[in-house]
Amino acid sequence: MTTATKNVLIMGRSQLVLDTTVAQLAERGYHAQGTREFDNITRRFDAAEMDIVVFGGQVAPDQKAEIREALVAVNPGLEFLQGLAGIPGLIVDQVEAAAADETVIPGQAPSYEAEKREIGLSLFAPLEVKVTAYWATALVPPDPKSDSAVLHEGRLPAGEHRFPIPDSVELNAAFATVLAGGASWSFRLSPPAS
Repeated sequence: MTTATKNVLIMGRSQLVLDTTVAQLAERGYHAQGTREFDNITRRFDAAEMDIVVFGGQVAPDQKAEIREALVAVNPGLEFLQGLAGIPGLIVDQVEAAAADETVIPGQAPSYEAEKREIGLSLFAPLEVKVTAYWATALVPPDPKSDSAVLHEGRLPAGEHRFPIPDSVELNAAFATVLAGGASWSFRLSPPAS
């Protein structure tokens, strides 16, 4: 990371997802912790030292509201993220995007065409770009399984770029991240309309 170390708390039900995500964040220079226990957060973790809190999908809405209120009372500058899925690499990319706090150039956000199974990106200048697809391979609680594929990694010139999604990517529970320079986007890949 080019910025100061960020402190991240990840809340979810899968110990496997928590452990893997915390390890991947640590490799990227974050101080990360994970928890499956959602009670007494401010007693167990130092909210004043936190920068980003990630909620997993199994954290109930009323619990999220209660936790958010308790943490913000101690640290009003906290950033909260809703994890898109229990996929460690995807969660890490979401945290990276939040930590980068990059101003996105209008019109540069990626597009997704479900019928063509294709992600599009318009670049106004040459940039380093990484496009990754993530998908669930088994949705068995509490430890979902997933896979990923890097669709592109490297410098691209200004202009229009297309990244086809391989047929091996199951779109029923799939997501993508696009990193272009310091900007980052995470979004769901929906299957084509029937």
